[in-house]
Amino acid sequence: MQHFIFYLFVVLSISLSGKGFAPDYNITSSNQDKSLKKTEAVFVITFYSDEEIGLVKNQIIFSYNAVNSKQIPNEKGQVSLTVKPGKYVFKFFYNSSHNEITTDSIAINPGFRTEMRVDFRSSTRPVIMKKPVIYVYSLQTEKVSIKLNLKGNFLFTYPEYKDGWNFIANPDGSIEMGEKKYHYLFWDGNVKIEKSKLNLNEGFIVQKNELITFFEQKLKYMGLNSQEIQDYITYWCPLMNVNESNYVHFMFNNECDEYAKMNVAPKPDHLFRVYMLWSKVGPAEVKEQKIENFKRSGFTIVEWGGTEFPNLTLEEKL
Repeated sequence: MQHFIFYLFVVLSISLSGKGFAPDYNITSSNQDKSLKKTEAVFVITFYSDEEIGLVKNQIIFSYNAVNSKQIPNEKGQVSLTVKPGKYVFKFFYNSSHNEITTDSIAINPGFRTEMRVDFRSSTRPVIMKKPVIYVYSLQTEKVSIKLNLKGNFLFTYPEYKDGWNFIANPDGSIEMGEKKYHYLFWDGNVKIEKSKLNLNEGFIVQKNELITFFEQKLKYMGLNSQEIQDYITYWCPLMNVNESNYVHFMFNNECDEYAKMNVAPKPDHLFRVYMLWSKVGPAEVKEQKIENFKRSGFTIVEWGGTEFPNLTLEEKL
């Protein structure tokens, strides 16, 4: 099956291994150290990066309870920090290619040595965007050109993309190229998406038995016609139906343009684009996302696609 790989610039830590999410940090041990005074405690923090060979040995910028510091880890990738016993919240920053990490409140007892592992995750994560398709509706039979300016590169197109798609568009929605007719244009490719521009705190939690009704209502509100809705539902619902509950978030128009700008000549009266991000979830609540829509009239272009976030959990969304 063809696919569209989005490289995601992640602000919060996401592991897309399919084996669940590894934590950004964890306490590996906490034991009494007789060499310490009762008024002292020590954190020993070991830093790892998923883009390097294990240990981080370059400068780390961090804070603990709003006290700022910079240190270069030793050969073991470790930084030792002597503190007063109490509770501490840490923030760690490595570089712009990795996600900043903030811990929960961590308590350390008098005379204790607490060891912590911190894993910096690359801000680039691959996910799969499946079946982005483009429908073209002209008021008359005419020549149309569509070009996509990708922040990346194509992996597959159908019909073949040759410095753009140049074709004859018909009022019934059919596309003529050479001696063949097509229902829609298909493409996939490597594209870099900035995760910071996506608000995954918003979206929808959709139960298995509500998928069809949900998409019928939302897609109709967006302005998709019955054929587009049918194509959408018959592709996505069988994939999502294996889950008891799914998280759904839509990307619209300007968000899509950020990564795959579409240029159409002649200029359409309406251009509507929507990509869906979805994942299996357990019991969860999110703020309902505002849905964009358009009025279908005149020369119209419609594009939809989607991607699954494997094993996205409530904690990662919120």
